[in-house]
Amino acid sequence: MLFATDGIVTKVSDANGSDKFLNIITPNRGRIGVLVKGSRSPESKTASLSQLFTYGNFEIYEKNGMYWLRGGMVINPFYNLSEDIVRIAAATYMCELANELTDESDECEDILRLLLNSLYLLGRGDKKIPLIKTVFEMRAMALSGYTPDVSACRYCHEMIADEMYLDILGGRIMCAECFNDRGAQMKKIKNDFDDIREASVICRMTSSVAVALKFILGSPSEKIFSFDIKDEDELAMLSKLSETYVTSHLGRSFDSLEFYNAVKNC
Repeated sequence: MLFATDGIVTKVSDANGSDKFLNIITPNRGRIGVLVKGSRSPESKTASLSQLFTYGNFEIYEKNGMYWLRGGMVINPFYNLSEDIVRIAAATYMCELANELTDESDECEDILRLLLNSLYLLGRGDKKIPLIKTVFEMRAMALSGYTPDVSACRYCHEMIADEMYLDILGGRIMCAECFNDRGAQMKKIKNDFDDIREASVICRMTSSVAVALKFILGSPSEKIFSFDIKDEDELAMLSKLSETYVTSHLGRSFDSLEFYNAVKNC
């Protein structure tokens, strides 16, 4: 069966000879693995469709659950991501996380749109990279069923306070007063993420960080990037919180995330 679908290449690996194997996230067929015959050959007509970050319309042949790329058209190659190693690292991580959160036959229209918008903003370069990364992380996790309840303190129902805490695995927030009353059994992670207590993983938030987290999780999809955090320490706090949320819930880290953290301050 031959079909056409829009999608974005989120992983590229070498196969036999001059072949490549692609992960492509599509809106209605989920993440599919597609073999591209002869893609590494200089004469290949599919080479432009076989690059990481390429968004295009792909003509794919399917037989017995296997997929082969027959042709297609590039819609956006996101070439401008290659101008900066930190952008490449962040984009690669977002693709790897998208791969982790999707599977074949999933409805992926929302996460595909989120990834495309994030890559577009990364390439444009007028928003801070850690902010784009954090919005993608938390919104992608929410779309995949990992949504924390950040509406109010789980104990006193205070909506916002000068200092708040996110219980990462419990998926609830606490004000500082309730945390100090009930946090003896918990593991508190400060800005430097020292291991202070035992049991849960807790991340501290200033009121500005808490408001930003509420905005990311509660805003319509077309508005999630329409804010900024000017204080670099608070942006770093939000970025570390979102990384901790991802890796704690998924039970793993990512090589691309470690690479991003290694190069972001170079």
